Amino acid sequence: MNPVWLLVPILVGIGHPVFLQMSVRMSRVVGEMEAAVVLHVAGAFIGLLWMGVGLRGDGLSFIGQVPWWAYLAAVIGVTSLAAVNWTLPIIGVATFCALAVASQLIVALLFDRYGLMGAEVRHVGLSHWVGVSMLVGGAFLVSR
Repeated sequence: MNPVWLLVPILVGIGHPVFLQMSVRMSRVVGEMEAAVVLHVAGAFIGLLWMGVGLRGDGLSFIGQVPWWAYLAAVIGVTSLAAVNWTLPIIGVATFCALAVASQLIVALLFDRYGLMGAEVRHVGLSHWVGVSMLVGGAFLVSR
């Protein structure tokens, strides 16, 4: 694997708190769920534009091939963003991100270890769980 690919999650990680704060600012004007829906609709529009210029090239031909449960990602996405809009102003950006990242890593290790929902099975050893434990401890310290 080319190490340049490791920049992608780093850049996403850098952008995530910015995105969260933008969403919260919008929610103060239009409401929490409304902001989540508006941002998802705007994102869908931008995605359609990218598809139109051939970024992927497959168009919408995939729709019948996707498992039904994969569409529930939309429910998780819009509900999660509304939950961000409700919670982030109360607990703060750093606490929110620390708790979110710690919980994401725990679930991600389970996906890697057991190949959940079609994920590629990868070795998950003691060092991974020690790292997660340290991250959970850090999230606890950040949230105090």
